Amino acid sequence: MNHSISNHLFARSLAVLMALVLSVSVQASTEHQHEEQHSESNHGHNELHQDEHDHQEGHKDSHGHKDEHGHKDEHGHKDEHGHEDEHGHDEHEEGQVHISAEQMAISGIMTDSAQEGEIKKVLTLYGRTVLPEQNVSHVSARFAGLITKLTVEVGDKVKAGQKIAEIESNASLKRYGITAPISGLVVSRHGNVGEMVSDKALVSIVDSSQLWGEFQVFHGQKNRVAVGQKLSVNFEQLRTTSTIQYLLNPMGNKAYLRARVPLDNTEGHWTVGALLSGEVTLSKHNVALAIDNRAIQIMEGQQVVFVRNEEGFEKRIVTLGKKDSQKTELLSGIAEGEEYAVEKSFLLKADLEKSSAGHVH
Repeated sequence: MNHSISNHLFARSLAVLMALVLSVSVQASTEHQHEEQHSESNHGHNELHQDEHDHQEGHKDSHGHKDEHGHKDEHGHKDEHGHEDEHGHDEHEEGQVHISAEQMAISGIMTDSAQEGEIKKVLTLYGRTVLPEQNVSHVSARFAGLITKLTVEVGDKVKAGQKIAEIESNASLKRYGITAPISGLVVSRHGNVGEMVSDKALVSIVDSSQLWGEFQVFHGQKNRVAVGQKLSVNFEQLRTTSTIQYLLNPMGNKAYLRARVPLDNTEGHWTVGALLSGEVTLSKHNVALAIDNRAIQIMEGQQVVFVRNEEGFEKRIVTLGKKDSQKTELLSGIAEGEEYAVEKSFLLKADLEKSSAGHVH
């Protein structure tokens, strides 16, 4: 009996213990599941918060704001350290052409300085160079006969009085010499030794050491042109000043007078028949500053001049006033005494335009 009771009590105790263990296990499982749900809920909340933060950062970046390090965004603005991206340009360099004195010499770029000048009101005339009538000689034999000697060729220079040919007269059978009546250049020859000559020209000689500049003066211009006026004569790179010596009446059916000015051609720079332009000065106007017309260039619709500095040249926008064929009044943009490019200044313009084009993306 006692053994039976003991077994019964053991069985009840074991049942209570197992129930207690089962209860604790269920509670722990429930708490663990609750913690996992809470953790997942927090994780989802954190991800949502991070997504919102990322969206805000992306929105920030799309507008070109700085990142946490202060670097520039895709729009090319400077970061907080002042650095530029690949699209940025140094404003200090704009309009600057870097060139050394040696490069200037090689390129033929020459300069002048801004200073006071004189602007002239002029009348422009057009004409050509002509030979003075007395400077052309067609040499012929005095008596018909046989050419026994002819010592000059086309292109030879001769002196006045120099013997150039010998003729045997048909009438007397005596020989006589022919001399050059003027100094000059033999430009044609019509005969050879052994040939007969009569009254035709044997040789022609031209003296071009002195020429006339002959200009057309039309009806509307003649009241402003007079003998004694100074005339600036231009031919390509040649320039000289002369004085009107004659105003010749129209010839034939010509509708203009001919103004003649002497041209010294002892150096041979002028050629016969060259087309000329001439300027008669009608009035003069002194200005505080004037620059050479060759210095003025047009860039983006603005008149500019390239001014010398330590690095080379810088582009300056200028305001201009009165002008003539050589100079223009300077109202603003360059100070007195500043050095600027004159000869070949267009090379600086071309270099700057090329440099600007290279920055276009």
